[in-house]
Amino acid sequence: MKVVMDTTGIIYATDFSRFEEIVVPPEVVEEVKDLASRLKLASIKNIRVEEPSKESVEKVKEVAKKTGDLARLSQADLKVLALGYEKGYVVVSDDRNVQNICCFLGIRFLSIFSPRIRKKIVWKEYCDSCKRVFDVGTKVCPVCGRKLRRIRWRAKPV
Repeated sequence: MKVVMDTTGIIYATDFSRFEEIVVPPEVVEEVKDLASRLKLASIKNIRVEEPSKESVEKVKEVAKKTGDLARLSQADLKVLALGYEKGYVVVSDDRNVQNICCFLGIRFLSIFSPRIRKKIVWKEYCDSCKRVFDVGTKVCPVCGRKLRRIRWRAKPV
């Protein structure tokens, strides 16, 4: 299996030999900070550091904006998703926002440490006071001025 791995994959995976090829963006390498994980990263034989195309990153951002996940994705997450999208590789990530975007982009994904998501979700911002719904990114209700909270707007089984 050919995979694009995020930082949680590097930290929590124990058997890298089961992957035919492992690709990571430079940001994942930078996020691996503790000594044990850095040693593990250095010992992986079949890993390659690669940048995704700008077009793939833009596609991921476009989808993440529509789902309401964009603000919760790091630069490393965006590039992991972009590499998975352009290469057609399986994305290895325990990040639920990353898994959600995988569902919307049709990217297969694998979770190492925690259960994988069961529903793909579109998020919105909700005002408890005036009961209005807004796109993610709006922090304060433009009608009544109260702080908004993030809610699941639509959820469909994966």
